[in-house]
Amino acid sequence: MRYLIIITTILLYSRTFSFERQFHETKVNKKILKYLDQGHIYKKSKVESKKQQQSLNYMIAGLHPNGCRKALKKLSRYEKFHEYLDLVKLSGYAEETKEIYLYLDSSLLPFPMSLNFQIERISKPGNYHFSFKKGFLKGLKGNIYVFKHKGRCAFYSTTFWVGKKSKIPDTIFEIFTETVGEITMKALFKSTRQL
Repeated sequence: MRYLIIITTILLYSRTFSFERQFHETKVNKKILKYLDQGHIYKKSKVESKKQQQSLNYMIAGLHPNGCRKALKKLSRYEKFHEYLDLVKLSGYAEETKEIYLYLDSSLLPFPMSLNFQIERISKPGNYHFSFKKGFLKGLKGNIYVFKHKGRCAFYSTTFWVGKKSKIPDTIFEIFTETVGEITMKALFKSTRQL
């Protein structure tokens, strides 16, 4: 009986895991997909402050010029992000802990930032969870959904964070996350494009 419970648990877990990995473009709003088809990056940021806390609800979506196999060959090399993006001065990835380290510094940023977060290498379409363990946005959690769309590779990411209120006003924080997100996604797509 005990072995039956263990086997059932393993089967249910693997079924849940495989279901979670499957993400289809039909889950993305059709208006967003149409916007992406026109060559745009879709982004939306909502920041709210209440007393001593601030929250960020953010999403971004884009369509890479290449199919997923070609696009992910380069985009999954997180340790090379400093070669792809001007605002990334240092980048690294620890395979064992699945942790990315990025040091960002640019005139676009209110201050230099160190970002540490955990995510596995995105090597194929699916649903990938990530979380920030340290830094300015400690506790941020999100997902990156990668899927095939009309022969190209689509990326749809959602994030949510609640933390200590920053010195950045809500509206500025919203504009900042949308602007930096769009610039970064465009630059990543351009620098990893393969003809």
